[in-house]
Amino acid sequence: MNNQGKVDECPKCGSRELGQGRHSGYSAMTPVGGILGSNIMYTICSKCGYIIEGYVTNPKRFKKR
Repeated sequence: MNNQGKVDECPKCGSRELGQGRHSGYSAMTPVGGILGSNIMYTICSKCGYIIEGYVTNPKRFKKR
């Protein structure tokens, strides 16, 4: 799933050199009171390092039951 929006430049430095990254290892986002989480993906400026947006890859795990 790719939630990357229409962002095409860094709001901090204006660069158009954007990339994607993700947390690895035990860095999953988990719902409060839950045990199963989701990976976190980021859109990052590869020039200045600014994190432009972040989102989870499995948002359904965060629905209230």
